Amino acid sequence: MKRIGSGKLIILYYHVVNDEDVPHISYLYKYKQTRPFCNDLDFLLKHYSPIGLSDVIHWANRKKNLPPNCFLLTFDDGFREIYDVIAPILLDKKIPATFFISSAFLDNVELCYLHKASLLVEKIRKGISSGTEGEIKGILMKRGLTFSKLSEGVLKVDYKRRDALDRIAEILLIDFQKYLTENQPYLTSGQIKKLIDLGFTIGAHSIDHPYYSSLSLSEQLEQTIVSVKQIREKFSLDYGAFAFPHNDSGVQNEFFKKIIDSGLIDITFGTGGMVDGSLRSHRQRVSLEKPCLPARKLIAWQYLRKFYKQRIQDCNRSENYNRK
Repeated sequence: MKRIGSGKLIILYYHVVNDEDVPHISYLYKYKQTRPFCNDLDFLLKHYSPIGLSDVIHWANRKKNLPPNCFLLTFDDGFREIYDVIAPILLDKKIPATFFISSAFLDNVELCYLHKASLLVEKIRKGISSGTEGEIKGILMKRGLTFSKLSEGVLKVDYKRRDALDRIAEILLIDFQKYLTENQPYLTSGQIKKLIDLGFTIGAHSIDHPYYSSLSLSEQLEQTIVSVKQIREKFSLDYGAFAFPHNDSGVQNEFFKKIIDSGLIDITFGTGGMVDGSLRSHRQRVSLEKPCLPARKLIAWQYLRKFYKQRIQDCNRSENYNRK
């Protein structure tokens, strides 16, 4: 698959690694435990060479060539497990990595609306009264959400309607601020500074994790430029990296032109898999969590997907040429 897929670089991403239940994530997606994560890393080291963010930035600027069959490892959302679980493993295996942080959640000041939803679903599934259930249904339906199960409705709450989650939390007597204080789900500034001292790199992941397809161009630019500026200034970074939350769907060429003109951002990352884009400064990444399978299978599938798309494009070009 690697031979037919071609390409020197693959960029990979995770969110979290933990052997225990993580309530603010558990109802959103599956994540890997320590042993499968280490197996992934061993597979990568056997078949690829690890490189750092600076290597990719220099390559994007045509200042450096990349070695054959290399990989860049990244992690989104800035969870505490990066410091407690992931970084020690990466240091032991001598693998560099980049961690993308949403600036509003840094230092556990605010809880992401998605993580609020997961906590609410946990409480609902433990059992609530019919009266409470009816009250919550009313809140969701008032905001135009349709659902068959209450937990499904809560998980459907999007960025634009996220105020509903705070209202539901009041009904369920869930204190998000208390959860932040007691559980510290996100990295602190002190932990990030230590990670930087250890050789890891840091990037921005928007202010508060919206779907970019739901935002106007001005909102997209604000989420991106403000978060990168905040991260760069807070940690005295001489580079700017940004990873789109969710995906880069709905983002137009004008957006990329404006962020390049800002002079703050050297490179951006999407989540589109093994896809070759037209911009060297915007690269797509491969998830090693979704689905939660070994890296060997996920990467092989991505190579096959890439090869299939290339063959379709070749066939279309040939067909168009013959018509002419």
